[in-house]
Amino acid sequence: MARKRGIGSVLDAQHWAECRQGLVAEMVELGLPAAEAEAEAAKRAERIRMRVEWARARFDDFLEMQDKAGEAYMRQMDEHPDVDWESEDAPVLPDPPEEAIAQAIYEEVTDAIQHGRWPKHLHFRDV
Repeated sequence: MARKRGIGSVLDAQHWAECRQGLVAEMVELGLPAAEAEAEAAKRAERIRMRVEWARARFDDFLEMQDKAGEAYMRQMDEHPDVDWESEDAPVLPDPPEEAIAQAIYEEVTDAIQHGRWPKHLHFRDV
């Protein structure tokens, strides 16, 4: 069973309401009429929420793959009880496939957050 370790539990309806209110205030300050600012802010807040949920879900996937990679490493070590794994001369274990998957997920999320390379369904010019 996958463990959910993302940030979703701290981002509740109150958080998103505050996010939307902050966006409304910024837009009104820039001269947008209040009703238009409210509609636009609701749309932007929803888009931000979608991105946060995607990133959280992908991060959960990353953590799950890291757990599976750790289990694979432990199985490899258990298969060789004669090796002193603490020794500097211990052989280097090959990375299990789960490690490559975890790293690909990490790069995907990092590219999205740091460089704006979001999945197609999360591309919005105004966010």
